[in-house]
Amino acid sequence: MKTSFIPSLLASATLAFSLSLQPVQARTLDLVFMPPQVEIQNICSPEKGEAKPDDLTVEGGNATLSDTQRLRFIRRDLRRLLADDPDHWFDFIVTLLDWKADIDSTITPLATKLEKIRLHIDAGRLVQLEESRLIAQVRKQDMELTSSQRLILAHYYLGGIGVAPDIDYAHELIRIAALAGNAEALLNIARMDIEGNPVPGWEAPLDMTVTLAFSGLLGQMNSSVCRRAERIAREYRNGDVVSSNAEVAYAWYKFAADLGGAEAAWRIVEFHLNADAVSKDNEVMLEYLRLAIERGITVEDEQVDRMISAGDVDEATLRAILGYNLSADTGEGRPTIAPFFQLAVNIDGDFADEDSVQLDYLRELSRFDTAPGWVYTVLAKETLVRKGRWAAEPEALELLEIATAKGDPEGMQLLAKKLVRQRDNLTQLHRSINLLTESVTRFGLMSSMNHLDNLYRCQANEAPMLPEAEHWATNYRATQDLTVHVSATDLLALDPFHEPLVLARLQSQALDGRIQSLANFVQRVQVDPWATQRALRLWAGRVNQSDKALEVFVELDFELATTPAERHLAIELFRRIYLNNGVTTSLDLAIALTEDSVRVPAIADEIIALLTKAGNRGEGASIRLKARLLAAEQDPVEVYEEFKDIIEERGDFLALMFAMPFIPADKLDDYIDRAVSLMSCGTKAVDEIGEAYAIHLNPEMSYHWRRIGLALEGGNALSKLRLSDLQMQAFRDGRSPGPKDIFSRLLAEGEESATRNLYLLTADPDLPTYNPEQASEFLLTVLESGKTGDESWVLRHYRQAVPAVRAIMARKINIDQIYRRAAQSGDAEAQLEYGLLLRQTATNSSDLQDSSRWLNEAAEAGNVIAMTELGYALAIGLGARSNPQIALTWLEKAGQAGDERAKELARLVRLGI
Repeated sequence: MKTSFIPSLLASATLAFSLSLQPVQARTLDLVFMPPQVEIQNICSPEKGEAKPDDLTVEGGNATLSDTQRLRFIRRDLRRLLADDPDHWFDFIVTLLDWKADIDSTITPLATKLEKIRLHIDAGRLVQLEESRLIAQVRKQDMELTSSQRLILAHYYLGGIGVAPDIDYAHELIRIAALAGNAEALLNIARMDIEGNPVPGWEAPLDMTVTLAFSGLLGQMNSSVCRRAERIAREYRNGDVVSSNAEVAYAWYKFAADLGGAEAAWRIVEFHLNADAVSKDNEVMLEYLRLAIERGITVEDEQVDRMISAGDVDEATLRAILGYNLSADTGEGRPTIAPFFQLAVNIDGDFADEDSVQLDYLRELSRFDTAPGWVYTVLAKETLVRKGRWAAEPEALELLEIATAKGDPEGMQLLAKKLVRQRDNLTQLHRSINLLTESVTRFGLMSSMNHLDNLYRCQANEAPMLPEAEHWATNYRATQDLTVHVSATDLLALDPFHEPLVLARLQSQALDGRIQSLANFVQRVQVDPWATQRALRLWAGRVNQSDKALEVFVELDFELATTPAERHLAIELFRRIYLNNGVTTSLDLAIALTEDSVRVPAIADEIIALLTKAGNRGEGASIRLKARLLAAEQDPVEVYEEFKDIIEERGDFLALMFAMPFIPADKLDDYIDRAVSLMSCGTKAVDEIGEAYAIHLNPEMSYHWRRIGLALEGGNALSKLRLSDLQMQAFRDGRSPGPKDIFSRLLAEGEESATRNLYLLTADPDLPTYNPEQASEFLLTVLESGKTGDESWVLRHYRQAVPAVRAIMARKINIDQIYRRAAQSGDAEAQLEYGLLLRQTATNSSDLQDSSRWLNEAAEAGNVIAMTELGYALAIGLGARSNPQIALTWLEKAGQAGDERAKELARLVRLGI
């Protein structure tokens, strides 16, 4: 059982700070590959026919599970299992691979063999793979391989994975695939060239190779051209091979949309929803919204957990849900990660459907002998959601018993929580305790300690049983597993050198996929001025994978909005995430709208509709809020009558509490038992149950729950003033090490990269660690390291340094000679830095002329910043004769590569300013 991972947390926090302090920019190709001009037509999307039912929650979804859907679910589970623990799930993954091959006649035995090779590698069974000689068998059939399969085989031989390395053979496979026009092979060659490992025998220049790759991706104008164009757009969004360029990505999405791509049309809508007032075009947005609706609004390949439906969506419905104000995005102050989300459209019905193709698939999956316990757990949870947590309880308990017998810890925990409802039966209560204990001691499921604490402190009839509760509470605290609780405003103010442990835990939990911590951490990432585009995309992608994470993230966005414009944009994002998530976000959107726009009659009606839809899923908070909003015109008992059957079948804790004043006395014990099995051991839940007994005139049990409230950890919430538990626990813990302390320790331990950070800390006169003498020593150490990129880094930071640091450096080395030598070597970045330094320190016209010459060299070499600076110099005649035409040429080229300053300068040059 794990009890502590504080050292690893602190290490990850230090590493995160180090990486964010000075991000490393990977080299990419500045290439602008634009799509051809086309007229709007539809060659990608079939004509709109019958609506596709949403597999999750659209009512009336009685579709039979098709092979296409079955394969989609199999691929989803394969991805999850391979990412989780391929060695543990090895036999079941083999079962899924064979099942997939049986269903899909297009999958060849060779393709299945390649997938099993990958499984061996992912599972770490390399010895077994070598003994099986699977890769050698595939090599004997290499003439039958597709170009994509050749690439896979090439990487095995390139890295000596599961087979003896054969670099020449690997390069030959890549060249053959590239010569056949395979776009992935061409991109692989380009990527290897960028990384400094060019493929021997490939003579084409880098820009030509990438152009050929994109041309190959584009291919013929057939029904798959939109998907291929969207792939090119993603390359320009991601910026891995070609430099990130939002304008070129937009052009390719527009190209795909104009040819009939439904997803691409929605991406155009998203672009304009995310754009600032200058870039937003309302007419274009509405036109592509119409096209997206007509084509059924599909979703990207990565989001295959559900089928997206546009069956009941029309433009008016969608616009009403979005509710965007087309010109209210001026005045936004906070940076946002929202443009990196890839949101979809998921319209839910008013009621949950009791069956689905997802359930059918899980039932089929459970029939395999190799099916692990989690299959039955997932099937139980899906059944409870579909049919109702109380209506489906007997069926779910049978499935959870099988899951427990097969050793699934989550199923074991869920079964134990279900058995708490039968707490009057000591046998069932003790079994619940034993199951939770086993899930901890045998499987290391740390959260079960918290459930045991709750059971002894609140849920058992003999509670509070403080010695037993404190035992588990102490052990659980030692694991550091408890989700970090921090207010939204405190979250952004946390200093990594004042609260390193808190931030380390937050980051580790975010990496582990914990919903609240993930949303919290990404809020910090989006306001971090050092965060790279790649980091923003990476974390946005993590949030995008979870509907609940998106929901928590936008709740924080709403709470952190400090101006009317920011509040409006938070509402707009809330609506889009509701469209993506469906009914699960209804309540939170309703709360936001109640806080923001409840005076507007149309919005008020929308709020009631949202609350009704969520209430039909048994959400008590929605039912309660609806009753309170309608209190002036409708008696709460009428709201209870509306949801009475829903509460009976699927009501959550708050729904059961809402029903308490209206249920007959003979139902009280049953509803209390249900509520206790769902409760969290906190002040609010305990008070709710105490009040329920008070309503039914049972003072003895009301007093019992008051005594439980006195035994809660941390005492009464009202006693904490504005301080959090974390803040009070930190009292006199000792000062945390400062940034200089940490990087000095890392340097002493041999971490050479710490030298750069130490320079930044000692060279900034605004910091208490400022020391120009030490800063110059650190800069010299970096310069003398001789590593790739270090010289350019030194030249850039010397130019930006304060005079005191420069003066000390000038006494120690001939910095001008180093600049000149680096520039003459053809290093475009060094040429840029030398040109800017000469301009910055110029004492005569000759210095300015030299500056212009070196900027020209760097621009000719493809440096985008140099293009902008040269265009600026030529526009105003700085070191060269003023030439607006040539200046505009350079500025437009830099603007096409994504430089925002170049675009603004080009606009001014055109105006003659």
